[in-house]
Amino acid sequence: MSYILMGILTVSMFIAALALKDKCEVTKIIGALSWITLSLYFIVELLVIRASTVPYNFLKQPMSDLGVTICGIDTYELAAYEICSPAHLTMNWTFTLTGIAVFTGAIFLHKFWSDNKKTKTATVLLVIFGVSYSFSGIFPADINFLVHTFASLPGMFVQIPALIIIGWAIRSTMPKLSKWTYFCLMLNLLSLLFIFLQLVFPELPGGLIQRALYASIWLWMVVTGVMLLNKSIKRK
Repeated sequence: MSYILMGILTVSMFIAALALKDKCEVTKIIGALSWITLSLYFIVELLVIRASTVPYNFLKQPMSDLGVTICGIDTYELAAYEICSPAHLTMNWTFTLTGIAVFTGAIFLHKFWSDNKKTKTATVLLVIFGVSYSFSGIFPADINFLVHTFASLPGMFVQIPALIIIGWAIRSTMPKLSKWTYFCLMLNLLSLLFIFLQLVFPELPGGLIQRALYASIWLWMVVTGVMLLNKSIKRK
């Protein structure tokens, strides 16, 4: 029932965000706050890790392991080790809400970028990034590994062209934020490179690399959210 509610909430919030995006100025503040709340993710993850009843190695194990709903070995494909995460429901709700925060912020903050086809494309890509992340909570790896995996794949790539477009669009109006965008983009690309290097060097810390991939984007969103929130408040 909880996973059905996650799905309903994700769809409802997506529809609501689309319906409200051009209705009032307060949506800019809501969007900025949505991205700022992403800073809470790793606090929740730390608590879930501490609740694990078997050793969890955040350097090597993927984040998805914390959302696995059963205990044991081979709980899903590629997991030939023991997993037991009693707080899996908390983790899966966190995955879902994180995705909602991402796409809500993307939709509501679009007004800050120059309004053209390219920036609209960037917004769509960030929305896909958010929805992709929500799906990882709605469909835990042990419940539906294929949906969990393939729904999560866009979240590894779509943010790259989105940040390139946004960074270029605001280079003259918000030069500091533009530079910050490209800095976080470089971190993200470096993380993605190391993910591919795992195929050649399996001893690389896959769990840490995966976290770096997402953290580089969340870091961009949190700082961007703070800067745009300050900008919105000053206009008032």
